[in-house]
Amino acid sequence: GGVYLNDQFVWLTGYAQRSSDDWAGLGEAYPDWMHDFNAQLVRSTHANYIRWMHISPQAVDVRACDKAGIIEVCPAGDKEKDAQGRQWEQRLEVMRDSMIYFRNSPSILFWEAGNTVVTADHMRQMVALRKELDPNGGRVMGTRGDANTAANTALTPIAEYYGVMIGQDRRTDALTNRTELFRAYSAERRDKAPLIETEDFRDEAARRFWDDFSPPHFGFKKGPDDTYSWNSETFCIAAAGRYHDYFSNIISNTDPAHSKWAGYASIYWSDSNADGRQDSSEVCRVSGKVDSVRLPKQAYYVYRVMQNSAPDIHIIGHWTYPTNTVKTVYVAANHCDAVELFVNGKSKGVVKSPMNGYIFAFPEIKFEAGKISAVAKANEKIVAQDEIETAGAAKRIKLTPHTNPNGLQADGADVAFFDVEVVDAQGRRCPTDEARVDFKLDGPAIWRGGYNSGKTNSVNNLWLDTECGVNRVAIRSTLTPGTVTLTATRDGLEPTKIQIASKPVEIQDGLAH
Repeated sequence: GGVYLNDQFVWLTGYAQRSSDDWAGLGEAYPDWMHDFNAQLVRSTHANYIRWMHISPQAVDVRACDKAGIIEVCPAGDKEKDAQGRQWEQRLEVMRDSMIYFRNSPSILFWEAGNTVVTADHMRQMVALRKELDPNGGRVMGTRGDANTAANTALTPIAEYYGVMIGQDRRTDALTNRTELFRAYSAERRDKAPLIETEDFRDEAARRFWDDFSPPHFGFKKGPDDTYSWNSETFCIAAAGRYHDYFSNIISNTDPAHSKWAGYASIYWSDSNADGRQDSSEVCRVSGKVDSVRLPKQAYYVYRVMQNSAPDIHIIGHWTYPTNTVKTVYVAANHCDAVELFVNGKSKGVVKSPMNGYIFAFPEIKFEAGKISAVAKANEKIVAQDEIETAGAAKRIKLTPHTNPNGLQADGADVAFFDVEVVDAQGRRCPTDEARVDFKLDGPAIWRGGYNSGKTNSVNNLWLDTECGVNRVAIRSTLTPGTVTLTATRDGLEPTKIQIASKPVEIQDGLAH
Protein backbone atom coordinates (compact mmCIF):
# COMPACT_ATOMS: atom_id res chain seq x y z
CA GLY A 1 0.00 0.00 0.00
CA GLY A 2 0.98 3.59 -0.53
CA VAL A 3 -0.11 7.02 -1.71
CA TYR A 4 -0.50 7.46 -5.45
CA LEU A 5 -0.96 10.63 -7.49
CA ASN A 6 -2.08 10.12 -11.09
CA ASP A 7 -1.13 6.46 -10.66
CA GLN A 8 2.42 7.38 -9.60
CA PHE A 9 3.68 6.30 -6.18
CA VAL A 10 4.53 9.23 -3.88
CA TRP A 11 7.06 8.62 -1.11
CA LEU A 12 5.85 10.48 1.97
CA THR A 13 8.80 12.02 3.75
CA GLY A 14 8.89 14.60 6.50
CA TYR A 15 8.37 15.17 10.19
CA ALA A 16 6.14 14.67 13.20
CA GLN A 17 5.25 17.91 14.97
CA ARG A 18 3.30 18.93 18.05
CA SER A 19 0.02 20.54 17.03
CA SER A 20 0.92 23.54 19.20
CA ASP A 21 3.61 24.33 16.58
CA ASP A 22 5.05 26.74 19.14
CA TRP A 23 7.60 29.50 18.56
CA ALA A 24 9.96 30.55 21.38
CA GLY A 25 8.97 33.89 22.90
CA LEU A 26 5.59 33.80 21.13
CA GLY A 27 4.08 30.42 21.96
CA GLU A 28 1.18 29.84 19.57
CA ALA A 29 0.38 33.57 19.32
CA TYR A 30 1.91 34.34 15.96
CA PRO A 31 0.26 35.50 12.73
CA ASP A 32 -0.83 33.50 9.71
CA TRP A 33 2.06 34.61 7.50
CA MET A 34 4.52 33.02 9.93
CA HIS A 35 2.68 29.71 9.66
CA ASP A 36 3.09 30.02 5.89
CA PHE A 37 6.76 30.85 6.42
CA ASN A 38 7.11 27.71 8.53
CA ALA A 39 5.33 25.48 5.97
CA GLN A 40 7.49 26.81 3.14
CA LEU A 41 10.57 26.15 5.26
CA VAL A 42 9.40 22.54 5.66
CA ARG A 43 8.95 22.28 1.89
CA SER A 44 12.42 23.75 1.29
CA THR A 45 13.80 20.47 2.71
CA HIS A 46 11.78 18.61 0.03
CA ALA A 47 9.49 17.23 2.73
CA ASN A 48 5.88 16.56 1.77
CA TYR A 49 4.46 15.02 4.95
CA ILE A 50 3.64 16.22 8.48
CA ARG A 51 2.17 14.01 11.16
CA TRP A 52 0.55 16.26 13.77
CA MET A 53 0.71 14.70 17.22
CA HIS A 54 -2.01 14.05 19.82
CA ILE A 55 -4.68 16.62 18.86
CA SER A 56 -6.01 18.22 15.70
CA PRO A 57 -3.72 20.78 14.10
CA GLN A 58 -4.48 24.47 14.13
CA ALA A 59 -6.64 25.53 11.20
CA VAL A 60 -3.98 28.04 10.14
CA ASP A 61 -1.42 25.23 9.87
CA VAL A 62 -3.79 23.12 7.79
CA ARG A 63 -4.30 26.04 5.41
CA ALA A 64 -0.53 26.56 5.25
CA CYS A 65 -0.01 22.87 4.39
CA ASP A 66 -2.78 23.09 1.76
CA LYS A 67 -0.88 25.92 0.08
CA ALA A 68 2.55 24.33 0.44
CA GLY A 69 1.53 20.85 -0.69
CA ILE A 70 2.29 19.00 2.54
CA ILE A 71 0.31 15.82 3.26
CA GLU A 72 -1.02 15.72 6.83
CA VAL A 73 -1.99 13.16 9.43
CA CYS A 74 -4.83 14.63 11.51
CA PRO A 75 -5.56 13.23 14.98
CA ALA A 76 -8.49 14.36 17.10
CA GLY A 77 -8.26 14.40 20.89
CA ASP A 78 -5.84 11.88 22.31
CA LYS A 79 -3.78 10.57 25.18
CA GLU A 80 -1.03 7.99 25.34
CA LYS A 81 -3.47 5.10 25.63
CA ASP A 82 -6.91 4.03 24.52
CA ALA A 83 -9.83 5.66 26.35
CA GLN A 84 -12.97 4.16 27.84
CA GLY A 85 -16.50 5.29 28.62
CA ARG A 86 -17.17 8.99 28.44
CA GLN A 87 -13.56 9.75 27.52
CA TRP A 88 -13.87 7.56 24.43
CA GLU A 89 -17.15 9.23 23.54
CA GLN A 90 -15.39 12.59 23.77
CA ARG A 91 -12.64 11.40 21.44
CA LEU A 92 -15.26 10.31 18.91
CA GLU A 93 -16.96 13.69 19.23
CA VAL A 94 -13.71 15.55 18.67
CA MET A 95 -12.91 13.38 15.65
CA ARG A 96 -16.39 14.06 14.29
CA ASP A 97 -15.87 17.81 14.63
CA SER A 98 -12.39 17.60 13.14
CA MET A 99 -13.64 15.67 10.12
CA ILE A 100 -16.43 18.13 9.46
CA TYR A 101 -14.05 21.06 9.83
CA PHE A 102 -11.14 19.69 7.79
CA ARG A 103 -12.69 17.28 5.27
CA ASN A 104 -12.42 19.86 2.49
CA SER A 105 -8.70 20.38 3.12
CA PRO A 106 -6.85 18.60 0.30
CA SER A 107 -3.65 18.14 2.31
CA ILE A 108 -5.24 15.90 4.96
CA LEU A 109 -5.13 12.28 3.84
CA PHE A 110 -4.99 10.43 7.15
CA TRP A 111 -7.28 10.55 10.19
CA GLU A 112 -5.57 9.21 13.32
CA ALA A 113 -7.78 7.45 15.88
CA GLY A 114 -5.06 7.32 18.52
CA ASN A 115 -1.44 7.98 19.34
CA THR A 116 -1.31 4.28 20.12
CA VAL A 117 -3.51 1.28 19.36
CA VAL A 118 -7.22 1.28 20.19
CA THR A 119 -9.53 -1.69 20.54
CA ALA A 120 -11.03 -3.35 17.48
CA ASP A 121 -14.48 -2.04 18.44
CA HIS A 122 -13.17 1.49 18.80
CA MET A 123 -11.48 1.31 15.39
CA ARG A 124 -14.74 0.07 13.84
CA GLN A 125 -16.48 3.14 15.28
CA MET A 126 -13.81 5.44 13.88
CA VAL A 127 -13.91 3.83 10.43
CA ALA A 128 -17.71 4.05 10.44
CA LEU A 129 -17.42 7.75 11.31
CA ARG A 130 -15.05 8.28 8.40
CA LYS A 131 -17.42 6.49 6.02
CA GLU A 132 -20.34 8.57 7.26
CA LEU A 133 -18.75 12.00 7.24
CA ASP A 134 -15.93 11.68 4.71
CA PRO A 135 -17.01 8.96 2.28
CA ASN A 136 -15.62 10.49 -0.91
CA GLY A 137 -12.51 12.36 0.19
CA GLY A 138 -10.03 9.61 -0.56
CA ARG A 139 -8.90 9.72 3.07
CA VAL A 140 -8.35 6.81 5.46
CA MET A 141 -8.63 6.05 9.18
CA GLY A 142 -5.96 4.34 11.24
CA THR A 143 -3.75 4.69 14.29
CA ARG A 144 -0.16 4.69 15.39
CA GLY A 145 0.79 1.16 16.37
CA ASP A 146 2.94 -0.03 19.24
CA ALA A 147 4.53 -3.22 20.55
CA ASN A 148 1.21 -4.82 21.55
CA THR A 149 1.06 -7.62 19.01
CA ALA A 150 -2.40 -8.91 19.98
CA ALA A 151 -3.98 -5.43 19.81
CA ASN A 152 -2.32 -4.63 16.49
CA THR A 153 -3.34 -8.00 15.03
CA ALA A 154 -6.96 -7.28 15.89
CA LEU A 155 -6.80 -3.98 13.96
CA THR A 156 -5.25 -5.39 10.79
CA PRO A 157 -8.56 -6.24 9.03
CA ILE A 158 -10.28 -3.04 10.21
CA ALA A 159 -7.86 -0.10 9.94
CA GLU A 160 -7.49 1.67 6.59
CA TYR A 161 -3.81 2.51 7.08
CA TYR A 162 -1.15 1.61 9.64
CA GLY A 163 1.20 3.88 11.54
CA VAL A 164 4.28 2.66 13.37
CA MET A 165 6.85 4.14 15.76
CA ILE A 166 10.52 3.26 15.22
CA GLY A 167 9.35 0.42 12.99
CA GLN A 168 12.42 -0.31 10.91
CA ASP A 169 14.60 -2.70 12.87
CA ARG A 170 16.61 -5.86 12.35
CA ARG A 171 13.67 -7.66 13.98
CA THR A 172 11.37 -6.26 11.31
CA ASP A 173 13.71 -7.69 8.68
CA ALA A 174 13.73 -11.06 10.46
CA LEU A 175 9.95 -11.66 10.38
CA THR A 176 9.29 -15.12 8.94
CA ASN A 177 5.73 -14.94 7.60
CA ARG A 178 3.15 -12.49 6.29
CA THR A 179 1.12 -12.11 9.47
CA GLU A 180 3.95 -12.00 12.02
CA LEU A 181 4.21 -8.51 13.58
CA PHE A 182 6.95 -6.38 15.02
CA ARG A 183 6.08 -2.88 16.26
CA ALA A 184 2.91 -2.89 14.15
CA TYR A 185 4.67 -3.89 10.91
CA SER A 186 3.77 -7.01 8.97
CA ALA A 187 3.93 -7.99 5.32
CA GLU A 188 0.16 -8.54 5.41
CA ARG A 189 -0.36 -4.94 6.49
CA ARG A 190 2.18 -3.68 3.96
CA ASP A 191 0.19 -5.25 1.12
CA LYS A 192 -3.22 -4.13 2.40
CA ALA A 193 -2.83 -0.38 2.98
CA PRO A 194 -0.26 2.42 3.44
CA LEU A 195 2.22 1.57 6.20
CA ILE A 196 3.91 4.76 7.41
CA GLU A 197 6.49 5.64 10.02
CA THR A 198 4.99 8.31 12.26
CA GLU A 199 7.81 9.33 14.65
CA ASP A 200 11.25 7.87 14.12
CA PHE A 201 14.63 9.17 15.34
CA ARG A 202 13.63 10.59 18.70
CA ASP A 203 17.18 11.76 19.48
CA GLU A 204 18.08 15.33 20.43
CA ALA A 205 20.88 17.82 19.76
CA ALA A 206 20.98 21.58 20.27
CA ARG A 207 21.97 23.91 17.44
CA ARG A 208 24.82 25.61 19.31
CA PHE A 209 27.18 22.59 19.52
CA TRP A 210 28.97 22.36 16.16
CA ASP A 211 31.38 19.46 16.73
CA ASP A 212 34.25 18.40 19.00
CA PHE A 213 36.67 20.92 17.47
CA SER A 214 34.69 24.18 17.54
CA PRO A 215 34.86 26.86 20.22
CA PRO A 216 33.42 27.82 22.58
CA HIS A 217 32.09 24.37 23.57
CA PHE A 218 34.43 21.90 21.81
CA GLY A 219 31.73 19.27 21.71
CA PHE A 220 28.71 18.48 23.84
CA LYS A 221 29.35 17.41 27.42
CA LYS A 222 26.48 15.23 28.55
CA GLY A 223 24.98 16.08 31.95
CA PRO A 224 23.56 13.60 34.47
CA ASP A 225 19.98 14.16 33.29
CA ASP A 226 20.74 14.14 29.56
CA THR A 227 19.73 11.13 27.47
CA TYR A 228 21.70 11.85 24.29
CA SER A 229 25.31 12.79 23.54
CA TRP A 230 25.08 14.21 20.02
CA ASN A 231 26.49 17.48 18.73
CA SER A 232 25.22 18.96 15.45
CA GLU A 233 27.64 16.92 13.37
CA THR A 234 27.05 13.54 14.98
CA PHE A 235 23.30 14.20 15.11
CA CYS A 236 23.35 14.55 11.31
CA ILE A 237 25.28 11.31 10.86
CA ALA A 238 22.85 9.38 13.10
CA ALA A 239 19.82 10.94 11.38
CA ALA A 240 21.16 9.93 7.98
CA GLY A 241 21.50 6.34 9.12
CA ARG A 242 17.90 6.16 10.24
CA TYR A 243 16.54 7.79 7.09
CA HIS A 244 18.57 5.44 4.91
CA ASP A 245 17.25 2.43 6.83
CA TYR A 246 13.75 3.38 5.71
CA PHE A 247 14.44 4.68 2.22
CA SER A 248 16.38 1.54 1.33
CA ASN A 249 13.22 -0.37 2.36
CA ILE A 250 10.77 1.85 0.46
CA ILE A 251 7.72 -0.09 -0.69
CA SER A 252 8.50 0.59 -4.34
CA ASN A 253 11.75 -1.38 -3.96
CA THR A 254 11.56 -4.29 -6.41
CA ASP A 255 13.32 -6.59 -3.93
CA PRO A 256 10.50 -8.09 -1.81
CA ALA A 257 12.82 -8.38 1.18
CA HIS A 258 13.28 -4.60 1.14
CA SER A 259 9.79 -3.46 0.18
CA LYS A 260 8.13 -2.13 3.34
CA TRP A 261 7.46 1.56 3.93
CA ALA A 262 5.12 4.02 2.25
CA GLY A 263 6.30 7.00 4.32
CA TYR A 264 8.77 8.27 6.90
CA ALA A 265 8.50 10.94 9.60
CA SER A 266 11.34 11.96 11.87
CA ILE A 267 9.95 13.31 15.13
CA TYR A 268 9.91 17.09 15.59
CA TRP A 269 10.35 19.59 12.81
CA SER A 270 11.19 22.38 15.25
CA ASP A 271 12.53 22.40 18.79
CA SER A 272 9.56 22.66 21.12
CA ASN A 273 8.41 23.33 24.66
CA ALA A 274 7.64 19.65 25.06
CA ASP A 275 8.85 16.42 26.64
CA GLY A 276 12.58 16.87 26.15
CA ARG A 277 15.13 14.40 27.49
CA GLN A 278 18.12 16.74 27.84
CA ASP A 279 17.14 18.14 31.23
CA SER A 280 20.69 18.99 32.32
CA SER A 281 21.40 21.06 29.22
CA GLU A 282 18.24 22.33 27.51
CA VAL A 283 15.03 24.16 28.32
CA CYS A 284 13.09 22.47 25.51
CA ARG A 285 12.90 19.38 23.32
CA VAL A 286 15.77 19.74 20.81
CA SER A 287 14.88 17.01 18.32
CA GLY A 288 14.05 19.62 15.66
CA LYS A 289 15.67 20.14 12.29
CA VAL A 290 15.28 23.84 13.01
CA ASP A 291 15.36 25.43 16.44
CA SER A 292 12.36 26.97 18.17
CA VAL A 293 12.67 30.27 16.28
CA ARG A 294 13.05 28.32 13.01
CA LEU A 295 16.77 28.90 12.53
CA PRO A 296 18.12 25.89 10.60
CA LYS A 297 20.35 23.37 12.30
CA GLN A 298 22.83 21.39 10.24
CA ALA A 299 20.24 18.60 10.22
CA TYR A 300 17.93 20.86 8.20
CA TYR A 301 20.41 20.81 5.32
CA VAL A 302 21.08 17.08 5.61
CA TYR A 303 17.36 16.29 5.43
CA ARG A 304 17.13 18.63 2.43
CA VAL A 305 19.83 16.59 0.70
CA MET A 306 18.35 13.21 1.62
CA GLN A 307 14.78 14.12 0.63
CA ASN A 308 15.74 15.79 -2.65
CA SER A 309 14.80 13.87 -5.79
CA ALA A 310 17.60 15.72 -7.62
CA PRO A 311 21.34 15.72 -6.88
CA ASP A 312 22.19 17.80 -3.81
CA ILE A 313 25.14 18.34 -1.47
CA HIS A 314 25.97 20.02 1.83
CA ILE A 315 29.23 20.31 3.77
CA ILE A 316 28.29 19.66 7.39
CA GLY A 317 29.60 22.35 9.69
CA HIS A 318 31.76 25.43 9.07
CA TRP A 319 35.36 26.29 8.14
CA THR A 320 36.56 28.64 10.88
CA TYR A 321 38.64 26.50 13.25
CA PRO A 322 41.56 27.12 15.60
CA THR A 323 45.02 26.80 14.07
CA ASN A 324 46.33 23.20 13.77
CA THR A 325 42.84 21.67 13.90
CA VAL A 326 42.72 18.29 12.14
CA LYS A 327 39.33 16.64 11.80
CA THR A 328 37.10 14.48 9.65
CA VAL A 329 35.02 16.57 7.29
CA TYR A 330 31.59 15.12 6.56
CA VAL A 331 29.66 15.89 3.38
CA ALA A 332 26.02 14.92 2.83
CA ALA A 333 25.26 14.15 -0.80
CA ASN A 334 22.63 12.33 -2.84
CA HIS A 335 22.20 11.01 -6.40
CA CYS A 336 25.92 10.89 -7.14
CA ASP A 337 28.70 8.34 -7.64
CA ALA A 338 31.45 10.16 -5.77
CA VAL A 339 32.32 13.31 -3.85
CA GLU A 340 35.66 15.14 -4.05
CA LEU A 341 36.81 17.54 -1.33
CA PHE A 342 39.02 20.57 -1.92
CA VAL A 343 40.80 22.90 0.49
CA ASN A 344 41.85 26.15 -1.16
CA GLY A 345 41.59 24.46 -4.55
CA LYS A 346 43.72 21.43 -3.65
CA SER A 347 42.06 18.02 -3.77
CA LYS A 348 41.92 16.15 -0.49
CA GLY A 349 40.58 12.96 -1.98
CA VAL A 350 37.58 11.30 -3.57
CA VAL A 351 35.09 9.17 -1.65
CA LYS A 352 32.82 6.78 -3.53
CA SER A 353 31.23 4.84 -0.66
CA PRO A 354 29.08 6.91 1.70
CA MET A 355 28.44 5.89 5.27
CA ASN A 356 24.80 5.74 6.40
CA GLY A 357 23.71 6.08 2.79
CA TYR A 358 24.44 9.78 2.38
CA ILE A 359 27.51 10.82 4.41
CA PHE A 360 30.86 11.06 2.63
CA ALA A 361 33.67 11.14 5.22
CA PHE A 362 37.07 12.74 4.60
CA PRO A 363 39.38 11.94 7.55
CA GLU A 364 42.47 13.81 8.71
CA ILE A 365 41.70 17.13 7.02
CA LYS A 366 43.91 19.90 8.38
CA PHE A 367 42.30 23.31 8.73
CA GLU A 368 43.71 25.98 6.44
CA ALA A 369 42.04 29.37 6.38
CA GLY A 370 40.35 30.08 3.07
CA LYS A 371 37.77 27.98 1.28
CA ILE A 372 36.61 24.39 1.52
CA SER A 373 34.51 22.97 -1.31
CA ALA A 374 32.86 19.68 -2.16
CA VAL A 375 31.94 18.48 -5.64
CA ALA A 376 29.52 15.63 -6.35
CA LYS A 377 29.77 13.76 -9.63
CA ALA A 378 27.57 11.24 -11.43
CA ASN A 379 28.90 9.53 -14.56
CA GLU A 380 31.97 11.78 -14.34
CA LYS A 381 29.85 14.93 -14.57
CA ILE A 382 29.46 17.51 -11.81
CA VAL A 383 25.88 17.37 -10.49
CA ALA A 384 26.13 19.39 -7.24
CA GLN A 385 28.67 21.44 -5.30
CA ASP A 386 28.98 23.36 -2.05
CA GLU A 387 31.59 25.61 -0.48
CA ILE A 388 32.29 27.42 2.79
CA GLU A 389 34.68 30.30 3.46
CA THR A 390 36.62 31.02 6.61
CA ALA A 391 35.27 34.01 8.51
CA GLY A 392 37.55 36.67 9.92
CA ALA A 393 37.42 38.41 13.28
CA ALA A 394 34.03 39.61 14.48
CA LYS A 395 33.48 43.18 13.29
CA ARG A 396 29.85 44.19 13.56
CA ILE A 397 26.28 43.12 14.24
CA LYS A 398 23.90 42.62 11.34
CA LEU A 399 20.09 42.75 11.57
CA THR A 400 17.82 41.28 8.88
CA PRO A 401 14.05 41.85 9.21
CA HIS A 402 11.27 39.42 8.28
CA THR A 403 7.74 40.80 8.06
CA ASN A 404 4.28 40.11 6.70
CA PRO A 405 4.44 40.33 2.87
CA ASN A 406 2.44 43.56 3.24
CA GLY A 407 4.71 44.89 5.96
CA LEU A 408 4.20 44.97 9.73
CA GLN A 409 0.50 45.59 10.39
CA ALA A 410 -0.54 47.85 13.28
CA ASP A 411 -3.33 45.52 14.36
CA GLY A 412 -1.97 44.59 17.79
CA ALA A 413 -1.34 41.00 16.70
CA ASP A 414 1.20 41.05 13.87
CA VAL A 415 4.84 40.09 14.44
CA ALA A 416 8.13 41.01 12.83
CA PHE A 417 11.26 39.03 13.58
CA PHE A 418 14.91 39.82 13.00
CA ASP A 419 17.96 37.67 12.35
CA VAL A 420 20.79 38.87 14.59
CA GLU A 421 24.20 37.95 13.20
CA VAL A 422 27.77 38.73 14.16
CA VAL A 423 29.78 39.16 10.96
CA ASP A 424 33.35 39.94 9.91
CA ALA A 425 34.53 42.91 7.85
CA GLN A 426 33.36 41.20 4.63
CA GLY A 427 29.90 40.46 6.05
CA ARG A 428 30.52 36.74 6.61
CA ARG A 429 28.85 35.22 9.65
CA CYS A 430 31.28 34.30 12.42
CA PRO A 431 30.21 30.68 13.05
CA THR A 432 31.80 30.22 16.47
CA ASP A 433 30.56 33.48 17.98
CA GLU A 434 28.51 33.00 21.14
CA ALA A 435 28.07 36.02 23.37
CA ARG A 436 25.52 38.52 24.61
CA VAL A 437 23.86 41.09 22.36
CA ASP A 438 21.79 43.91 23.91
CA PHE A 439 18.74 45.41 22.23
CA LYS A 440 16.85 48.68 22.40
CA LEU A 441 13.38 49.03 20.88
CA ASP A 442 11.81 52.39 20.06
CA GLY A 443 8.43 53.11 18.53
CA PRO A 444 4.98 51.51 18.56
CA ALA A 445 5.86 47.85 19.16
CA ILE A 446 6.12 45.34 22.02
CA TRP A 447 9.35 43.44 22.61
CA ARG A 448 8.98 39.66 22.52
CA GLY A 449 12.64 38.69 22.16
CA GLY A 450 13.88 35.19 21.51
CA TYR A 451 15.55 32.44 23.52
CA ASN A 452 18.71 30.49 24.26
CA SER A 453 17.94 26.80 24.50
CA GLY A 454 20.61 26.20 27.11
CA LYS A 455 19.61 28.99 29.50
CA THR A 456 16.63 29.27 31.79
CA ASN A 457 14.65 32.53 31.75
CA SER A 458 16.16 33.77 28.48
CA VAL A 459 12.78 34.48 26.86
CA ASN A 460 11.55 38.08 26.38
CA ASN A 461 14.68 39.74 27.75
CA LEU A 462 16.27 42.76 26.03
CA TRP A 463 19.40 40.70 25.58
CA LEU A 464 20.24 37.36 24.01
CA ASP A 465 23.32 35.31 23.18
CA THR A 466 24.19 34.49 19.63
CA GLU A 467 24.59 30.77 18.94
CA CYS A 468 26.88 29.76 16.08
CA GLY A 469 27.00 33.45 15.20
CA VAL A 470 23.25 34.02 14.89
CA ASN A 471 19.98 34.22 16.77
CA ARG A 472 16.52 35.61 16.15
CA VAL A 473 14.29 38.05 18.06
CA ALA A 474 10.68 39.16 17.59
CA ILE A 475 8.50 42.22 18.19
CA ARG A 476 4.72 42.52 18.17
CA SER A 477 2.80 45.46 16.71
CA THR A 478 0.41 47.66 18.66
CA LEU A 479 -2.68 49.44 17.34
CA THR A 480 -0.58 52.53 16.66
CA PRO A 481 1.20 52.86 13.29
CA GLY A 482 4.60 54.48 12.99
CA THR A 483 8.33 53.86 12.73
CA VAL A 484 9.83 51.05 14.78
CA THR A 485 13.57 51.19 15.46
CA LEU A 486 15.62 48.24 16.71
CA THR A 487 19.21 48.78 17.89
CA ALA A 488 21.63 45.95 18.67
CA THR A 489 24.92 46.45 20.55
CA ARG A 490 27.84 44.57 22.03
CA ASP A 491 31.02 46.00 23.48
CA GLY A 492 33.85 45.75 20.96
CA LEU A 493 31.59 45.48 17.89
CA GLU A 494 30.07 48.09 15.61
CA PRO A 495 26.42 48.50 16.68
CA THR A 496 23.60 48.38 14.18
CA LYS A 497 20.20 49.94 13.86
CA ILE A 498 17.28 49.10 11.60
CA GLN A 499 13.90 50.74 11.06
CA ILE A 500 10.66 49.26 9.77
CA ALA A 501 7.23 50.83 9.35
CA SER A 502 4.24 49.61 11.29
CA LYS A 503 1.47 50.27 8.80
CA PRO A 504 -2.02 51.53 9.65
CA VAL A 505 -4.84 49.00 9.61
CA GLU A 506 -8.55 49.72 9.24
CA ILE A 507 -10.39 48.51 12.33
CA GLN A 508 -14.17 48.18 12.37
CA ASP A 509 -16.10 47.01 15.41
CA GLY A 510 -12.86 45.81 16.96
CA LEU A 511 -11.83 43.71 13.94
CA ALA A 512 -8.89 44.47 11.65
CA HIS A 513 -9.55 44.54 7.91
